[in-house]
Amino acid sequence: LEWVYPMPTELTERQKSILNAVIRDYVATAEPVASADLVRKYRLAYSPATVRNELMALDQAGYLAQPHTSAGSLPTDKGYRYFIAHLGDADGLTDREERELAALRGCTDSLEFAKQSSRLMAHLTRNLALAGFPEEDLFYKSGLQAVMQEPEFGDLDLMHEFSALVDHIEEEVVRYFDPEDYAEPQTFIGSENPIREARRYGMIVSSLATPFGKESLIALVGPKRMDYQHNLAILRHFREVLKPASYEWQTPHS
Repeated sequence: LEWVYPMPTELTERQKSILNAVIRDYVATAEPVASADLVRKYRLAYSPATVRNELMALDQAGYLAQPHTSAGSLPTDKGYRYFIAHLGDADGLTDREERELAALRGCTDSLEFAKQSSRLMAHLTRNLALAGFPEEDLFYKSGLQAVMQEPEFGDLDLMHEFSALVDHIEEEVVRYFDPEDYAEPQTFIGSENPIREARRYGMIVSSLATPFGKESLIALVGPKRMDYQHNLAILRHFREVLKPASYEWQTPHS
């Protein structure tokens, strides 16, 4: 099953830069973003009045929303989707991240791989990470404590909903996601998610090769403002280091 999302209508270059700044700031702070703060923090080449007008236009077009009349702006599902569709190349991973990902090439069985990869993905992304093998009904999940530290989960209703989702997420992932459909990581934002209970969050799903020849599935789940660029970069690099050609050189030749 492949999910196809309609691409939002085109924005002007100025609107793109302002939307990009809003989303990056909201990812970092979890606070609605004001026009004056955008100009100051991101050194935008526009006046606060111009930015305010563009924020209003982006709001009317459905890319941003204001939680209160006097509050700043925050991204909508449509805004996140546009941002992800137009992501440039991500900043490179750190040497430490690359070493930690490469170390998982040493896993020798399904249980070890599911356990270690879920722990590492949760550590690197600070999201809930589910890793495993649908055909074996074998999954391991990590990161609940870390993701619960995010400001969104100060809302007790949201915290309880997320905890309930975590209790049975393995069943939902098996029901809706086939590893063969996720050769490239795919994002699901809010209402895009086929898992009804996950529609208040962001989610990334990817299949991964393993050193022992089985196809695994990894899912990251967290607030909608998760750092999509960094998380996608982590998953794509992990796929690369696990490709057979990337570690064949380690195998002794007779």
